[in-house]
Amino acid sequence: MRPDAARAAALLRLWNDVALQHVSMGGACACGMGGVTLRLQDFERDILDYLRDDAGRLGEAEAHALLACHAPAGHEGGMVAVLAALADPAGGAPAAGAAWLLGRLDRTLSSFARLHGGARSGALP
Repeated sequence: MRPDAARAAALLRLWNDVALQHVSMGGACACGMGGVTLRLQDFERDILDYLRDDAGRLGEAEAHALLACHAPAGHEGGMVAVLAALADPAGGAPAAGAAWLLGRLDRTLSSFARLHGGARSGALP
């Protein structure tokens, strides 16, 4: 398996581990009521929009094209499609675009896992 495909497969497993994990935002009283609970999956569109905008701004055409193909702007979801495409050894994802995306997604997902526990704290062993 190509190194970037193995890294993408590890990140896909990490996404599946943390995407539905709940994170409490705000305070709650002693009875446990109140506050707001969100999931990382609730930020999926924001993460992908940020990556799409950053790739465009930095001239990362291959990464931008991968995101446009697998996670078009304005559509729900897409993280699984992007990571699955990068994990496919026969998928032919451009190496530079894959490396750029994987570096950013590794930092984002690993950071969430470290901060909120309950999942592996990094995509790579």
